[in-house]
Amino acid sequence: MAARRARKTDSSLSLGDLAALVSGPLTHQAILSTYASRFTINTMRLARRWFDGDLTLFLVFGEIAHHNMSRALQALGVHDAPDSPRWRVAMRALHEQKFTPCNALSISEATGIPRETVRRKVRELEQRGWLLREGPRRLTLAPRAIEQMALPGRAIMEDFRETARVIRVLEAAFTAQQKQRRPGAGAEAGPGRKR
Repeated sequence: MAARRARKTDSSLSLGDLAALVSGPLTHQAILSTYASRFTINTMRLARRWFDGDLTLFLVFGEIAHHNMSRALQALGVHDAPDSPRWRVAMRALHEQKFTPCNALSISEATGIPRETVRRKVRELEQRGWLLREGPRRLTLAPRAIEQMALPGRAIMEDFRETARVIRVLEAAFTAQQKQRRPGAGAEAGPGRKR
């Protein structure tokens, strides 16, 4: 019975078969992006669990967190080399960076979620003790939210790093494979030939 069940879940379609059925070419980039979506799906599964199945609540929380950190992240100048003088100065000043508060309207505009829905989710996050309100329209993450999301945040980062590592390995393998397929590429390195 178990063997029969396993056979049912095995696909009889290979990547080559699938590529033949797709109207455009199934490029290596398409394969890599499909693998990269694994990270997004894993994050959504975890978020669904952490936010009691409410992915809209997760999105509102994430948008507030992102908005709060945006000024600090801009100050880092991530396009600079990590050992550049500007980067070192920005890293030293990171703890002095102010949070950028946001409001329901900016969250609604950024996410496309109706403003009234955002307001309800903000109230729920406040009831959980995850948001602080500075005046009527200034929202920032509460220390409790940062503490409670520390462990899940580490799990997301580890998954992100591993996904990035596998993509780099696959990309290198695809590049090497393409070089070998070019005309004349195999003539120099064929069996029995000296380099």
